[in-house]
Amino acid sequence: MTSQTFTKKIRLLREQETPRKNSVGHADSVEKILGQISLMSPEPLMYEAKTKTGRPRLVSLDAPVSEVLITSSLFRKFICTNGCTACCQKFTLDYIPSEFVNVEHQEGFEEREVFVNGKRKLVYTNDQNANPICDFLRVERPGGGLGCANYVHAPLSCISAPQLQFIQMRPTRTYVLKKPFGRAWAMTPTPQCQFVEMDMRNMGPEIEMMASILDRFAEWARYFGIKNVIRTVKKEIVRLQKDGLMPTQAYSVWRA
Repeated sequence: MTSQTFTKKIRLLREQETPRKNSVGHADSVEKILGQISLMSPEPLMYEAKTKTGRPRLVSLDAPVSEVLITSSLFRKFICTNGCTACCQKFTLDYIPSEFVNVEHQEGFEEREVFVNGKRKLVYTNDQNANPICDFLRVERPGGGLGCANYVHAPLSCISAPQLQFIQMRPTRTYVLKKPFGRAWAMTPTPQCQFVEMDMRNMGPEIEMMASILDRFAEWARYFGIKNVIRTVKKEIVRLQKDGLMPTQAYSVWRA
């Protein structure tokens, strides 16, 4: 959490924002991201971090994976609607060291110790759980509304949701897809992000953004020593776009 001085205009925009509720599934974004990576890994994963009271909390993120599939939803254009800040909920903002060096606004971040499969690692954390809205919602977007001051190097938990998700809708089968928030109807503000069908020939910038997000997931996995198939998924998505091919149903890219 940080203490910020806002311009009059930004302060007024922040006052118009609906305060967030603690409705997210993971208040700890490191746990959330590692849970996503576990869905792309054939190996078990244990995560340990201290709670606010200082007590250690051990979580099993073991999710057996026999197959990874991509869906046609990935080949839709993601549009962040002007004025929408629905993904800016109450959770920790976290960076691994290789990311944090590029972050412009580092105020309020502190080193935090976590353990993954028993190995000690450091992350840089800014805890927004106690704030009505995120401290970094403090720039005005060209189309109106508030935007993230760190958007160029936004935390992975922010930049990946909801435009790139790993989900197991069936046991052991991981689907890589784009979709609206699962409880979008209960979230504020609205309207929220959109997903628009596009000609594959025009999908270059969208695929580049997706590839960059997958690279960040792969870097997190490397940092925490987690075997994964993320780069295999990225390679296949890039190949399909290059060849002008779009899967009409879930398309398997990896099997155990």
